Amino acid sequence: MHAAVAARAVRLTQLARTRPDLPATEEFTQAEIDAAILLKKGRAKYERGSQPPLGDMVRMVADLGGYTGKSSGGPPGAKVVARGLERVALAAEVLEMLGRK
Repeated sequence: MHAAVAARAVRLTQLARTRPDLPATEEFTQAEIDAAILLKKGRAKYERGSQPPLGDMVRMVADLGGYTGKSSGGPPGAKVVARGLERVALAAEVLEMLGRK
C-alpha cells in the first residue's frame, strides 16, 4: 500500500513539473479534486465540480501535506504530496459515500 502511494506521489510531482497544464482529471478522480478543494477551506481558487490543471491540483495536495511554498524550498516533493494524498483520499471516500445516499 505504501509503495503504491509513494509511486503515485513521485509520478504526480514529475507530471506537475513537466506537464502542469494537463487536466487534473487525467490523474485524479472528480471526488479527489472536490475533496482537495473542500479541504483548502475557502483558500482554493476553484469551486467543487471544477477541473483545475494538474499543476494547481498537485500544489493543493502538497499544501495539504505541509508544503510551505517558500522560494528557497523549490517545488513540492513526493513526501508532502504523499501526505496530502492521504488526507485527500479519506475526504474523497467520505464525499463518495455521501453522494450515494
